[in-house]
Amino acid sequence: MKKIVGLFIILASFTISAQQSKFANVYDFIENTAVFETNQTEGHTVCIPLKSVDEALNLQQSKSENVLSLNGKWKFHFANTPEGTPKDFFTLNFNDQKWSEITVPSNWEMQGFGDPFFRNVAQPFRANPPFVPREYNPTGSYRKSFTLPANWKGKRIFLRMEKTASASFVWINGQEVGYNEGAQEPAEYDVTSFLKPGKNTLAVNVIKYSDGVYLESQDYWRLAGIFDDVWLYAKSDVHIFDWHATTDLDENYENAKLNLQITVNNQSKTDKQNYKVRTSLFNAQHVLVQNFTSDAIQMSADNKQIINVSSLVKNPLKWTAETPNLYQLTLELINSEGKTEEVIAGRIGFKETEIRHQVFYLNGKAIKLNGINSHMQHPDLGHTMDEATIRKDFEILKQFNINCVRTSHYPPVSRYLELADEYGLYIIDEAGDEAHATEYLSDKPEWEPMYRERVRKMVLRDRNHASILFWSAGNESGEGKNICAVIDEGKKYDTTRNWMYGGNAFSHPCEEIIGPRYPTPFDLKTRVGMVPESVDPRPSFMDEYLSVAGNAGGGLDEYWDVIYQYPRIMGGAIWDFVSPGLREPVRKLTDSSPNKVATHIMGRAKLVAGHDGKGIDLNGHDQWVEVYQDRNIEISGNKLTVSFWIFPRDLMKTGGVLLSKGNNQFGLQQMGDNSLNFYIYTSKKTVVSGALPKDWLQNWHHVAGVYDGKSISLFIDNQKVAETPVTGKITNFPFPLNVGKNAETQGQHLSNYLCDAIIDQVGIFPKAIEINDLFVAKPDLKNRAALWLDFEQEQKEGEFFSYGIGARTYGSIWPDRRVEPEMWQMKKSAQPISVKWSNAEKMEIEVQNRNFFTNTNAFEVRWNLEENGISIASGKLEVDIEPEAKKVYVLPIQKPQLKDGATYLVTVSFHSKEAARWAPKGFELCWDQLELPWIVPVNEKLAQHQNNPLKVTDNEQQLIVSGVNFDYTFNKANGQLYSMKYMGTELLKQGAQLNVWRAPLANEQDDWTNPAVSISPRTEGYGRMVANAWYSIGLDKMKSKLESFHVEKKAENVIVSILETALFGNSGRDGFENEMIYTISPNGEISLQHTINPKGKMPMSLPRIGTKWVFDNQMQNVAWFGRGPQENYPDRKTGYRIGNYQSTVDAMFEPYLIPQDCGLRTDNKWVTLSNKDGIGIEFSATKPFNFNCYHYSTENLSKAKYTYDLIKSDGVTFNFDYQTTGVGCTAIGVLDKYQTIPQYIQFTSSIKPFKTNK
Repeated sequence: MKKIVGLFIILASFTISAQQSKFANVYDFIENTAVFETNQTEGHTVCIPLKSVDEALNLQQSKSENVLSLNGKWKFHFANTPEGTPKDFFTLNFNDQKWSEITVPSNWEMQGFGDPFFRNVAQPFRANPPFVPREYNPTGSYRKSFTLPANWKGKRIFLRMEKTASASFVWINGQEVGYNEGAQEPAEYDVTSFLKPGKNTLAVNVIKYSDGVYLESQDYWRLAGIFDDVWLYAKSDVHIFDWHATTDLDENYENAKLNLQITVNNQSKTDKQNYKVRTSLFNAQHVLVQNFTSDAIQMSADNKQIINVSSLVKNPLKWTAETPNLYQLTLELINSEGKTEEVIAGRIGFKETEIRHQVFYLNGKAIKLNGINSHMQHPDLGHTMDEATIRKDFEILKQFNINCVRTSHYPPVSRYLELADEYGLYIIDEAGDEAHATEYLSDKPEWEPMYRERVRKMVLRDRNHASILFWSAGNESGEGKNICAVIDEGKKYDTTRNWMYGGNAFSHPCEEIIGPRYPTPFDLKTRVGMVPESVDPRPSFMDEYLSVAGNAGGGLDEYWDVIYQYPRIMGGAIWDFVSPGLREPVRKLTDSSPNKVATHIMGRAKLVAGHDGKGIDLNGHDQWVEVYQDRNIEISGNKLTVSFWIFPRDLMKTGGVLLSKGNNQFGLQQMGDNSLNFYIYTSKKTVVSGALPKDWLQNWHHVAGVYDGKSISLFIDNQKVAETPVTGKITNFPFPLNVGKNAETQGQHLSNYLCDAIIDQVGIFPKAIEINDLFVAKPDLKNRAALWLDFEQEQKEGEFFSYGIGARTYGSIWPDRRVEPEMWQMKKSAQPISVKWSNAEKMEIEVQNRNFFTNTNAFEVRWNLEENGISIASGKLEVDIEPEAKKVYVLPIQKPQLKDGATYLVTVSFHSKEAARWAPKGFELCWDQLELPWIVPVNEKLAQHQNNPLKVTDNEQQLIVSGVNFDYTFNKANGQLYSMKYMGTELLKQGAQLNVWRAPLANEQDDWTNPAVSISPRTEGYGRMVANAWYSIGLDKMKSKLESFHVEKKAENVIVSILETALFGNSGRDGFENEMIYTISPNGEISLQHTINPKGKMPMSLPRIGTKWVFDNQMQNVAWFGRGPQENYPDRKTGYRIGNYQSTVDAMFEPYLIPQDCGLRTDNKWVTLSNKDGIGIEFSATKPFNFNCYHYSTENLSKAKYTYDLIKSDGVTFNFDYQTTGVGCTAIGVLDKYQTIPQYIQFTSSIKPFKTNK
């Protein structure tokens, strides 16, 4: 039976000619909310017919002789609009020899056609539902020829297209088959009547934007094409069309009732009698558990019959994420003669979910979900997911104790669910509706059928998967009645599972499981955990929390303290799993000015014929030129000239940015189709506007903006078209110069086009240039320029992960599936087994088993005793604890001979006894590290007389303190220690400087944090981000003034005291009193007492407080005693053991997609940097400290927008922190307890050179 959904105009015939095509006017479909699919079968579990039960148990269904894959190479034509579709391309005799080829499945943008867009909320065009842009709507025409298997003669044949973005029209052999909207749901057509024996031709026209995309505003790459499997399968006229299994456990959650609803179709022209279905249940070893047969059914011609059968199953193994026990099911369709006509195979898991008294239960247990959100995302394949990638993802998730995935924000590929069943992952399967840019659609009745259709297809396809724990009604799609309709529709087809909804409100009245999303831990406690059932009986699952964008993931321990405390809170899903980067080539342009500023082509822009030689072709679709924030173009004087040639095209009718350095500092922007603005910012933003010439489009024009310190002027084609007086110095803001884009305002929320033009001869000058010199392009211009781009050639310099126009760089793993440092904290905070002291003196530990279905005897338990990070004893412990229980055990540790000042730690860890599909035998799953109460104070030895006294050389410029094998030199003009020579080797490039700055994290550069954080001070021009408070006062460019420099000898030591005032770069009176007292001993050891005293107005917090050093770049080797080995920060540190670690400066750097501060290690007692000869320097302190080091300047790290912007400096930057602000969450910022508050601080550290014996 075929069902036509959402079609008010029914297609009467599919044998009409091309001239009579119902598909001729595509806008009747793609802008019509009443039409979103035609001629499709109803959603169902696909039932592939197999020959026998044995084949059903052992043959992969895709290998069946009744399946024909159409994946592979297809012929392909790309056009910018539907009108560019080749006429009659779907006909049998159409000549496609000159067409390109494309791989199916794929997103066409990943195959080099069109442009990939990343958007968060907005559509890449101005939203006006149900209408779509006429001027640009990418369209792909596909053709594929195939030969029908000879043994399919007389069978019903179905075409299945699993995922196509967004609207697709389908023809076979020139005949119209059907239509579909919805990128993430399958479309299936009965194509029997359109096929012929032998060779056939399938044609598909895919249009990127239809009214359906208004329900597809997911925050990810907006990609198009046929990006999942396309295949045919054959069945007899009488066949099993669908089946649905549910399992009902008894009150003890032991025995089960297996219920089956089986749909049998009779698509023949005759009535059928006495058909039966025999059901057989097999365990994982293919041993028959039981079978049962339905009563006989009668079916009239072209009709269907639903069979309901049930059977009691005694104590089956239950399915959970801890115990993913699956059973195989076979369904045999038996005719009136007792002959089996087909066998269908499936898998089920026995489980039951329920909600009682605010608590969600699985198989009677109030489970906790350590979840994560995941897009279907790949750096080379886009949204096409291959099995190897899914398996890799699941291995990582299982290894890191993540037991739940919310498939954000659409149903995943089918193989994803099949493997989740096998690996053991709880899935929150989410309907593919997100009207984020137009949430009001949730209250529009004309959109209700489309909302319903998407959830219906999802539930009917996926409901037999054991891994699906509960359903989601979509994401950020409004709070209106259509959300209730989604849940109502879904419940029609699955009554056994509950529903949540990922809305932006605290909760939705129709959902059965509430959020909220992005609460603070305190909000979660007070607004959810402490709320009684009488107020709200629903359990809580945070569908999104703790956004991990770049270096983030702070505060996870605080969340899990609350989650474990309150039964109502089942957990949540971190946002999110896979970093969104797409692999792109690095395309470097040449700056012909003396400065050679690094400049790159972004997106798919091309070099084409320009005004003089070549120019850059920017097509308006996320293409621009990115210029590094070199000091030479951060123009802050009282003169400026901007000049270029431009050939504007049609998309410029709506306006566009031609060139800008943020939204304030300076720029040129076309406003609509009639004027051009030039702006600068001195004490305020000043704008002049001039009229565009009538021949503006499709012609070359010269444009220039000039500021001479008295006025700003705008010139078009050598004519001054606007001028206004203004004085003062230009204010430099922390945004890069872009050609064709505004880096401050045109990012992931952009809903219009960028610059659609060819641009040539871009010049930026820190002076006022005569307009005639610019217009005639005098040969010496480029030598006078701060930047000169003539676009004559590009150089390919490797690859990078692109985040497009400005994607929020979420992700807990890199795009290529390398694990990011945050994952170790995710593993630790929610680990299912924990250990703490019960009585440390007696070596008694309390072990708590938070697993719900697994005894601890399933794990090998190991203990390891360390002295100052070195193992001195180890062993195993037999631990037998039932799920959800705790016991006390005694560690068999003998107290060793204790060393003065030593740290003693014991680690108890839990390892797999057997290999699993996701980890080898012995893999560590849980651990806790406990400090032993064995403290022996350091024995302060009496100072011994040194035979080699220190030598002091003091002159007007410098002070040198020398001893055996070392010389330390201070610059008396600024008080800096600038040289440390040891054994003839220079260790230092720059000595200790007060350091309160770090390269801003992605979270600190993001406007999402803005509503949750009281940014102070907040200054115009610096953006809507946390870093505004720091940039605006000039925290990144502190200015120090030496007040006093004093040297004295005391006993055998030399004491150098330095007092300075360190002012914020944009303030003349606010900053710090900074005192450093160096006590230098004859053995070369320095005791540095550092006192920092804030004075004047302070920002709400500081990135860090400590010192910055720059060491010789040969100091590559790093060793430390502290937390590691991975990067960790104060609010993300308990997932990293304290121990002895060794690494290198390069290895400790984390390549976040947006460069930012990284690689910190916390809670250290000492750290060393050394060269290949073993000569190095050691830092230590009696108080724990943090540090990081990298081969870049902090300025470079702060200004780089992409990893390729990072240029290794002549030295190793070493940050020694007394306090460091945490990394926090993009949505809520850093929790208060992890912020570095400006306050008086005194810290003493020890610094000494050394040489190891090799």
